[in-house]
Amino acid sequence: MKQIQPYYYIVVLACIFVLGGLIHFSIQLFLAAESTDITIDPQTDRHGEDLYDFWFSSAEIYDLSVDHALNRILFSADNNVVSLINRERRLNWEKVFATAPKQAKISSCGNYAVIGTEGGRLYFTSTDLEFQWDDDGNAVDLVALSPNANWIAVARSQLEHESYHLDFFNRFGDLKWSIETGPIKNLYLTSEYLEQVNIYYTSLEDGEPVVTAVNLEGKELWSYEDQTLAAVSKYGSRLATVKGNRVSIYDSLGYSMWSENLPFEANTVRFNPQNYNRALVYGSREGSDENLFYFDLADGLLWMKRIADGSLFSFTADGQYIVTSSWRHYKEDYTQMMLVDRDGLELNSWEIAMRVEHLVFAGHPYLAAICSEDGYIDLIDLNPLLKEENGNNNGREAQIYYPVTTGIRAEETNLTLYFVDENNKMIPVTRSISYTEDVLNEALKELVRGPARDSSLFRTVPNKDIFIEAEHNAEEDTLIVDLSPELAELGGLTQSKTAFDSLLMTISKNADVDQIYLAMDGEYIGTFGEELELNQPLKPVKWSMPVYVPVMSGGRYYLFVEEGAVEDEYSDLQNLVKRSLHGCRSLPFVPTNIDLLELNKTAEQVQLNLNSALRAIFPENPTEREQLQASLVLDALFMTVFENSRTQRAEILIDGEHWATPDGYPSASRFYRQPNFINPEQ
Repeated sequence: MKQIQPYYYIVVLACIFVLGGLIHFSIQLFLAAESTDITIDPQTDRHGEDLYDFWFSSAEIYDLSVDHALNRILFSADNNVVSLINRERRLNWEKVFATAPKQAKISSCGNYAVIGTEGGRLYFTSTDLEFQWDDDGNAVDLVALSPNANWIAVARSQLEHESYHLDFFNRFGDLKWSIETGPIKNLYLTSEYLEQVNIYYTSLEDGEPVVTAVNLEGKELWSYEDQTLAAVSKYGSRLATVKGNRVSIYDSLGYSMWSENLPFEANTVRFNPQNYNRALVYGSREGSDENLFYFDLADGLLWMKRIADGSLFSFTADGQYIVTSSWRHYKEDYTQMMLVDRDGLELNSWEIAMRVEHLVFAGHPYLAAICSEDGYIDLIDLNPLLKEENGNNNGREAQIYYPVTTGIRAEETNLTLYFVDENNKMIPVTRSISYTEDVLNEALKELVRGPARDSSLFRTVPNKDIFIEAEHNAEEDTLIVDLSPELAELGGLTQSKTAFDSLLMTISKNADVDQIYLAMDGEYIGTFGEELELNQPLKPVKWSMPVYVPVMSGGRYYLFVEEGAVEDEYSDLQNLVKRSLHGCRSLPFVPTNIDLLELNKTAEQVQLNLNSALRAIFPENPTEREQLQASLVLDALFMTVFENSRTQRAEILIDGEHWATPDGYPSASRFYRQPNFINPEQ
C-alpha cells in the first residue's frame, strides 16, 4: 500500500484555507449590499410557475401575508428568502436577502408587496415584478401597507444609538415624512377609502406604552398613555386598547366608546369584520374558566366560552364564524381546529398533522392560510364543513339576497318598512300584502308585526300589542299619527330613537304629506320616549341624493340608502357612484382595488367605466351565492345612477370596453323601470 506523503496534507490544508477565504469574502460582500447603494440580484431568485419546492421545509416563517381573495400568499423565512406563491402552490417568484426579512406584506389588492429587513433594506415591488424601488436605512422593525399600496408606514430603529422613527412613503418610494418615536411595538395603517386615513401605533415612552394616532401629514391627532393598541377594525373606525384586565374601544377621532373590566388579563382582541361594534376578547386564564368573550358595544357580553390557552383565532370574512386552532395543550405535532358560529356554538372540530403558528383569513368566504412552526404552508377550506352544517339544519336556508324587483300586481300592495340590522342601520324592506287602499295604516300594522323570520333584521317597535293609527287631513296636507302609551313613553334614548326613526321613515315612504304630528290620546306630544325632544310638525324623510350601499346583517345582504349630499362639498353623479362603490368594497367578496375610472353621461344613457378588478365578482360557472352577490353590487350601482339622473339606461364598461357578464349573471346594462322595490321579502 502506497504511503501518503506529508506535503499532500499541506496542499489539502492550503486549499481549505483558500476556500474558506473565498466563502468569507462572498458573505461579507453579500452582507454589505444592504448597507451600500449596490444591489445584488442573487442567482437563486426564481420566477415562473414551478411547484413550490419548500412546501414542506425546516425554515421558520417570519411573516405570512395574503391578498384579499387569497389568490396570492407572500411569506418570509429564516433562510432569508421571501416567496410569493398562488393558491395552487405554484411559485410566482422568490427573492433572497442579505439579512433577515422579518417583515413581508402583500397589499389587499394583490398587486404590490413590501419587504423590510433587519439590515435596513425596504424593498417595494409590484407582484408582476415590473416596478420596484428600494430604500436603505436603519433596521426595519414593522411595516404597514394600505389596501391598494398607496401608502407605506415603516417603523425603524438603530439600537446602538437608541434611535427610533416612523417613516411614511407613497407607492412611488417618495419619503413624505419621518418622525421620531420610542420603540414601536405594533403598527396599523387604515384604508385609503376613508375620508381620513390615519396611522395608529403603540410606542414605549420612558418604558410605558403610549397609543398614538397620526394623519397623512405626520401630525399627531391624539394619544393615550399607559395603554397598548390591541386591534383596529377593518376600515379604522374602531380601535381597541388593553391595560391589564381592562379593554377599551375608541373611535377614529380618539373618543371613548366603551370599556370593560375582565376577570383575566386581555391578550388579543378581534373586531368582527362585518360588524365593527362587536369584538372578541381573549386572554390566558388558569383552570377551566371561560377565556374567550364576545362583546357588543351596545348590548354588552353576548357569550363566553373556554378555548385552549395559547390558541389562535380569527373571524371568517363574512363575520359569521370563528375558527380557532391550538396545539400547545394538545397532542404533539397535531393541531385541533374548531369552528364556532356567531352565537358561540361549536359546530365542528378536526385535527391537522402540524403545529399551526399562523392563521390568516382575508376576503375569501371559506379559505384560510395556515402555517406550521417548521415552514409548512397550507390552505383550509371550510366550505365542506359549512355545507355539512347547513345540511343538518331543518328547514330551508334563507337566501342571502333578494334582488331589486320592478312592476306591480293588481291584487297586491307593496309596502316599505324600516327595520334595523345588527349594526343598527335602518334597512328598508318591501313587503307585499293583499290589495288595500289604506296603505299607510297597513304599513304601520306591519311595522308593529316586525321583520320576517330568518331576515337577520330586528324589530324596532318592542311590543306587538302596540297601537298606531294615522289620519290624513287632506285640506291642510297634514298627518296625525296617534300612538299608544307603550310606544310614546318608551324608556331609554337608544330604543326611543330607533323606534322613532323607523316610524318616521316608514310613514315617509308610504304617505305623501308635508307635515306629520305625533299624538297620544288625541294630544300632540313634546317628547318621544323619555328623552327624545320633538319639534312638531315633523318633516318627512326624503333623500335629495340617495346613494345605495350594500350591507350585511347576519348571513344576509341588503341595500341600505344614505344621503349623498354632503354639506360644503360638491356632489355630482360620479362622486355618488364612487360612494356606492366604496360601500361595495367593504363586502368580503369584492376586491379592494375595484375602482370607477370614468363616468360618461348623455341624455340617453350613463356609462360606468370600471377597472378590470370587477371581473373577480363574476367567476365562470357561478353558484347561486355568486350570482346573488353579483346582483347585489349591480343593484347598488344601477340604483344610485337611476335615482340621481333622468337617464333611462345605464351600462358598465371594463377598461373602456363593452363587456358581457358570463352566463348565469344579470346583464351589465339595465333600463330604468318604475316602480322598483329594494329588499323584497319572500
